Amino acid sequence: MLPVVENLLLEPKGDTLTIWFNRPETRNALSGAMADELAAVLEMLPGSDFRFVVLRGKGGAFCSGGDLKMFRNVFQEGMPREDIVAFNADFGRMMVAIKQLPQLFVVVIEGAAMAGGLGIACLADVVVTTADAKFALTEVTLGIPPAQITPVVISRIGASQARRLLLTAQRFDGVEAHRLGFAHFVEPDLEALESRLQSVLRDAHRGAPGAIRLTKQIISASESLEGAELVQFAAERFADAMLGDEAREGMRAFAEKRPAQWGSMKSSDTGSTK
Repeated sequence: MLPVVENLLLEPKGDTLTIWFNRPETRNALSGAMADELAAVLEMLPGSDFRFVVLRGKGGAFCSGGDLKMFRNVFQEGMPREDIVAFNADFGRMMVAIKQLPQLFVVVIEGAAMAGGLGIACLADVVVTTADAKFALTEVTLGIPPAQITPVVISRIGASQARRLLLTAQRFDGVEAHRLGFAHFVEPDLEALESRLQSVLRDAHRGAPGAIRLTKQIISASESLEGAELVQFAAERFADAMLGDEAREGMRAFAEKRPAQWGSMKSSDTGSTK
């Protein structure tokens, strides 16, 4: 069951859950309450029947970054250093939870994708943006470092370009986001954006849920393991899949020249989840 939320809008449709940032009056600035709600949704997703998760923003903006009212409260209330550390670490843990989602994670961007909002988008498996969307990593202009998003920005576009954008806060549009590697698809308008999203999801339905989950595990492991350890990890995941029902169905469907019937299979049919 989906959690009750006030700052998000949850739209389940079949095997796809669309999560909307829903504070359009602030251009979907990421408040503490919104972050807590997103964390609660993320917590239930690994055990759900959803195969695809789409994140986007209401009101013509994706996310304008952290809520400045929240930052002002730090000064007004004299928040202790350890509380600030814990608050920032909570955001980092939320990003780790996004990275570990077993589902295909798609981010759709229109309007602003700034600071922490852009950091979250860096964790997407697929990003679709409009050409006129506005991007920037603005933290240093506020006198703070982009603490938790720095590693994911580097991972997304490489250290050289990440240094430039993290240290200068230069703004760029969707066309540049595509060139840099932030976005996979850049579309001229909202109609084309919606069409591209549907195309991505349609193609993704050809993949087996368990195989997607295991592939994401191998992708993640590739960032921390190497050599024989990575070889063994990937081989274990391959064996997990080969001993599951998805592989049998996939091979059978290929031989019979028909689409595989993933929809009738449960996640427990995909072998070990180690």
